[in-house]
This record gives sequence, C-alpha cells and structure tokens, in this order.
Amino acid sequence: MTPPVTPVPASALVAPVSCWADDEVRERTRRTRRRLLLAAARLFGEDGYHGASVADILAAAGLTKGALYFHFRSKYALAEALVTEVQRSWLSIEIQIADRGLDPLWRLLVETDAYVARWMYDAVVRGASQALGDPELLAMRGHWFERWETATADLLVDASAAGLLAAEVDPRRAARAVVAIATGNYTLADGPEDFWARMTESWEGLLPVLTCPAWRAGWADSPWHTRPAPDPEAYRLAREP
Repeated sequence: MTPPVTPVPASALVAPVSCWADDEVRERTRRTRRRLLLAAARLFGEDGYHGASVADILAAAGLTKGALYFHFRSKYALAEALVTEVQRSWLSIEIQIADRGLDPLWRLLVETDAYVARWMYDAVVRGASQALGDPELLAMRGHWFERWETATADLLVDASAAGLLAAEVDPRRAARAVVAIATGNYTLADGPEDFWARMTESWEGLLPVLTCPAWRAGWADSPWHTRPAPDPEAYRLAREP
C-alpha cells in the first residue's frame, strides 16, 4: 500500500533557533551564570577544555572567583553545566518541531538541520562539543552521541512502520550512518557554510536510497531544496546573557 504524502509548507522546514533553557528567575543571578557559561564555551571552542584556564574564563566573563564559585565548584562543573544546557535547549527545539505535525522523515530532516545549525553558530553547543573531545570528559561525549543516534533511530523506525522507507532499509543501521555522516561532515567542513552544504549534499545522496518512491517524489517537489541557511546573528542574539 502506498503511504499518503502530504505537501509540506516552507515555514515548517525552518530549523528553530537555540535559546537558553535555564530556569533561574532572578535576573542578576541568571545573567551572571550565563556570562560564565558563554565565556567558558567560547574559550573551550578556541583552546579546548584543557587549554582554557579558570583565570582565562573569569577574565573573558569579566567576573571574580567569588562569582564563579557561587555557581560552579570547578571548571569540570562548568563543562557539565554546558552539556546540560545543550541537552535542555535541544529538548525545547524537539518539542517545537514535533508540534509542526510532520511525518517522521520530515521531522528527521528538520531536526538534523537544527542540530547542524547549532553546531555551526550556537556558541554554547560549539564550546561544549569541543570540550567533550578532552579525555577527562569522554564519558559525557559518549552519552551525547548515544542520545543522538537513539533519537534518529526512533524516527526512522517510525518512518519504516509508516511505509515511508524503502523495504530493504534497516532503520537502526541507517541511523548510525546518518550520525556518522553528520559527524564526519562537521570534522571535514571548511567553516559553517561548507558544513551546511555538505549536509544538504549528503541528504541528496541518502534520501533517494532510504525512502519509498511516493515520499521521495514529494521531497523532490518540496521547498526543502531552497530552505534558508541558518542566520548566525539570530543564534548570537539568542545566546545573549
């Protein structure tokens, strides 16, 4: 039986922009905490976790040791808080995309765009990702990629159940391939724009193999191919303290 394919409006294909997910209501406390996290993220992104000292982070944030230790016990605690913020702000994005009523494959495409855009322009995500390459944080890194692969597999399993995948596609093996390709593109890309272009080209190669003819035809005629690239300024403003 051929599954129904509903046209997707261009507005539903725009990746939501990251925003803070912390729940601190006191403005002064919230701003101080965010300044510390942003300073740590930017220095982790430039110098790595090991290369960024507490003194460097405080200087970049324009804050004192007292301010740091009021919020975080150590540099390691800062890194943990960054990863927590990445996870919580991602949950907000997932909810926004889920509310659009897309089928599992379209949802996967928009979620992947959002993931890629955060890697490109979200200072918190970029800093946390760079920090997780340090041996001291490898346990957190494994959890990060495990969650991404599981979420991708779940969407592809749902797509398979709906008849949207080609009959011979194993959704869990396909999920591993998607995550590996995205990670490889991030490593190989010559800057953010190249990363976005590489992921677009990767999907253009993968989707004709992964999907059923009806879904593939709908995708070929969709506005996905002219969707806007992420706006770096929007991501910068969204992470202002």
